[in-house]
Amino acid sequence: MEILGLNMAEAQKYINKGKVIYQGKPLQNHEKNKILEKSVKVLLFSADCIGLNPIFTNEDFAIFNKPPKMLIHPKGRFAHHSLIDEIKATLGERATLVHRIDKETSGLVLAAKDYKRASELGELFLKGAVFKKYLALARGKLEYGEFCFSLPLATQQKGTDLSVRSLYLGQKRDLNLKFKEAKTQFKPLKFYKDTTLLEVIPKTGRTHQIRVHLFALGFPILGDPLYGCEDDKSRIYLDREFIQEGYKPLNNEERTRYFGASRLMLQAQELAFSYKGRDYTFSLKEEF
Repeated sequence: MEILGLNMAEAQKYINKGKVIYQGKPLQNHEKNKILEKSVKVLLFSADCIGLNPIFTNEDFAIFNKPPKMLIHPKGRFAHHSLIDEIKATLGERATLVHRIDKETSGLVLAAKDYKRASELGELFLKGAVFKKYLALARGKLEYGEFCFSLPLATQQKGTDLSVRSLYLGQKRDLNLKFKEAKTQFKPLKFYKDTTLLEVIPKTGRTHQIRVHLFALGFPILGDPLYGCEDDKSRIYLDREFIQEGYKPLNNEERTRYFGASRLMLQAQELAFSYKGRDYTFSLKEEF
């Protein structure tokens, strides 16, 4: 792995993900101390990249406009095309993501060109020094005016039914759940027949925060396959979306029939921060 410039921790990640191929098969964890003869193949990134180019780049970082339904990282060793594949194919193997957005969410994502810059930029997110604005199309008419909504959220233990859903305080009595403060600012922009276009500014960064807060308010995001829909429909979505091999996700027609739209109508619309003495603001012109 030294030839590729990978340290031991990075090399182990490749083994864990089944990306180190020896004699035609992924190298197993119990074989990691084995002396390998001849050659091995290392899958650095997916060969089926779509050529997603950054909307901005400089010597330190790049900004990508992630399409909806694209994973941030590969899931398992099978064919799950992800944003990190695109980033490494475009910027090089040392490039990495600074933060994440949901698979279903589209919009702006910041990538650093190496781990040192990623650490520096990541500190800005940890300190709350990055301004983030989203657009969401919610079901119903949310006619509250501009307001800030506060409701603690918790993630569930993995492996339980629908455990990918985050829960809000009071939704489920479980002494093992650890609820954390979550605040989101909402501002209605446009009203349509059965939906409201909202400007959304998260004040904290909890898992699925915007989606859960709107669901708790009674205005779930249009096209959301987890919140504001029947449990059975969510199970179908999860079964079809995350089967490891030979999976076939729901098509646009099925998603529209189950969830009201062919995609989650949530977009990371704006990012703003200061880095190395310079102010940066990035915005998308289109709504969705």
